[in-house]
Amino acid sequence: MEEAIQKVKEYFVSQGFQLYRGSENSLVFKRGSTLLNMVTFNPLKWNSTISVEITDSEIKALFDIDTSFQAVTLKEEQLWESFINNFKESIQSSFDYCAINKKLLKETKNNSWKYVKAAVIGGLAAGIPGGTIAYLTGAGSVVGIATAGGAISYMMHQIEQDKKKNNAI
Repeated sequence: MEEAIQKVKEYFVSQGFQLYRGSENSLVFKRGSTLLNMVTFNPLKWNSTISVEITDSEIKALFDIDTSFQAVTLKEEQLWESFINNFKESIQSSFDYCAINKKLLKETKNNSWKYVKAAVIGGLAAGIPGGTIAYLTGAGSVVGIATAGGAISYMMHQIEQDKKKNNAI
């Protein structure tokens, strides 16, 4: 059982998680915060708690991932699925998945830029007419509302389209 505890610790600590609490047969790891959720492009830095129970015959892990303030993309969902599967595999095979997880994270971050681009396009598409309306009516707040609404709407639309495409495959 001691070997299993060590493998679990090594996997999560190597990925940047902090050991929050530990006893002879359970470990709790934490990472991130709700505030950090608003500004990070790294899904593995989202506010998350991982509770692991270890017995002589099995290891059970509960992943509590807080996606507050996130528009979760398909690639981010797939990253977490891979991260969890790699945890299982690392326990069974003693293989170090750190490099593989880093590669998957890099791919996920790079993929996120297309949604930033979509937000900029949506913001401009709604902000320019919003600016015209604000200029003509003197209601300056219309620009910010239109820009933010356009950015969020178009980005969410792109995320949903990608998820639908993946489900159709």
